[in-house]
Amino acid sequence: MSAAITVNNGLVLQFIGDEIEAVFGAPIAMENHQECAIHAAIEMRKRLSQVNQTLTSQGYPPLQHGIGLHAGKVVAANIGSAQRLSYALVGETVNVASRIQDLNKTLGTDILLSDAVQKKAGSKIALHPLEPVSVSGVRDPLRLFTVQSMG
Repeated sequence: MSAAITVNNGLVLQFIGDEIEAVFGAPIAMENHQECAIHAAIEMRKRLSQVNQTLTSQGYPPLQHGIGLHAGKVVAANIGSAQRLSYALVGETVNVASRIQDLNKTLGTDILLSDAVQKKAGSKIALHPLEPVSVSGVRDPLRLFTVQSMG
């Protein structure tokens, strides 16, 4: 999964349990970072499908994933100490992305993105709008989209 991120110009920030935190457009700004993130998510979907083919052929249940994409301002910096330094993102955008990712469980989806990402998605990416969803810590309901396929 991390290869799907890096091949689409993303940066893996950290692994948190079975989650991957990644960023597109930082530390070096990119004009099309939202589109790169969507392409990475679609590539992750394809890779999971391949893994699941192997698992099910061996009698194991398939795995599922949930990917949440959001765009906005963040504080991006190296944090830590001289013994352990890491590049990290902090802010409401990061928190909202995490909440969007978590919504995949209740909505039965695998890739969700906010309207902030959708606005820059590009015309070759087929998206399906969902009803606005209220999220803890966010004043207005979020307009979310699922990723259908590449056109």
